[in-house]
Amino acid sequence: MSLQRLDQAAIHALREKEDAAFARTHPRSHALQERGRASMPNGVPMTWMTGLYEHPTIFPDTGVGAYFEDVDGHRYLDMNQVDIAGFLGFAPEPVTRAISDRAARGASFLLPTEDAIAATQSLAERVGLPFWQFTGAASSSNAEIIRLARVYTGRDLVLMFEGKYHGDVVDVLGRVDGDGPAPDTPGLSSNAARGEVTIPFNDLSALEAALAAGDIACVLSEPMLTNFNLIFPDEDFWPKAQAMIREAGSLLALDEAHTHSFAYGGLTNLWGLKPDLVTLGKGLGTGVPFAAYGMTEQLARVFEANSRPPSPIEDGSAAIVTGGTTFASALVLAAARAALEECLTAEGYARVDLLGIRLAEGLEAIFARRGLDWCAPLIGGRCGWVLGPEFPRNTEESAATMDIFFSNTRRVFMANRGIWEALDTAGPACSFAHSEADVDLYLEVSEEFVALTTTPS
Repeated sequence: MSLQRLDQAAIHALREKEDAAFARTHPRSHALQERGRASMPNGVPMTWMTGLYEHPTIFPDTGVGAYFEDVDGHRYLDMNQVDIAGFLGFAPEPVTRAISDRAARGASFLLPTEDAIAATQSLAERVGLPFWQFTGAASSSNAEIIRLARVYTGRDLVLMFEGKYHGDVVDVLGRVDGDGPAPDTPGLSSNAARGEVTIPFNDLSALEAALAAGDIACVLSEPMLTNFNLIFPDEDFWPKAQAMIREAGSLLALDEAHTHSFAYGGLTNLWGLKPDLVTLGKGLGTGVPFAAYGMTEQLARVFEANSRPPSPIEDGSAAIVTGGTTFASALVLAAARAALEECLTAEGYARVDLLGIRLAEGLEAIFARRGLDWCAPLIGGRCGWVLGPEFPRNTEESAATMDIFFSNTRRVFMANRGIWEALDTAGPACSFAHSEADVDLYLEVSEEFVALTTTPS
């Protein structure tokens, strides 16, 4: 097995050494976190800021382009891109200019601005869905499209795939197994997953069986799975799945919060998919927190007929609960328009594609020189480390080609050498701000790490 080529003794010894070096060289970040514990759980304002890392957290100070610096003076090449939310790089000039100008003229009115028309028309052209709404995060977008799907179909259930992550709303945080529906995490009610059905990805037979009962309102999925390394759909999966979903009277909702960064118009456009609904998130890579979702004209008419702001007045009418006071603010719409019109161009995506090829081919060359039968999946600028000879088709196969301790050791090893690596179940990604030299630096450090942690053939 490929994982047997990992030198576990060497990895554990290296991890101990690298953890000690990291702690020793980040005294200011450590002091700030300790100070923060007096007013914030774990010393951070949002739990992911410490929970996503096994090494201690750091406190960044500035970020420009593909690099950021922390309060201890260390400079990092960012290969994580704020988990895709920074795939334009830090402080992209058109976005910075737009939000600065908009903030000086009023950031939020609870009213639309002209930027909304420009941004949504651009999204419609790219993605192929004509009508759009903005929210504060992809979680909220997914919550709203599930509600819309239930109203449209008159059904309750949401079908998702193992390895999913669609946000922190109740409708997507459960699982259904042999013991029946159950929540994925603590803090949810015991019946939190009663509206969910979860099946393996790429399993058309399981999909057909799940749809047969006629109670699925929508199938909610990424076009390919991105939270458990990269898992591609089989060549015939989406053509056949789309036909099954339509025939069953269900809707297809594609969550492109991650995958919109992989291609102009996302994978919906690249692969010619025909969803009823699409979620975009991560602030379109701008660093500004917002999300959006698109819908067909037919769904838009249902949305219009069933939406209004919440009111304490009971007049007997009902509406889908959507929106939020700070959603679609003037600031957000200015950032979205600038990103779409000036940054997220077809030419920009093409340049990132070339960087991604350089990254994937470079990693596979490193593996080959070491005699490892590993591979590097690639989509756009996003790559990965698969510790096996074949790309996984589902989460079970993906887990068999992962070693989380190895991944987290790689992360601290790279951090100590000026590279901020991707999350432990993800992989490095090239952003619009990266250069060929940045990719080569990542490969240089990767080769050093592989040499220290594997047995040669």
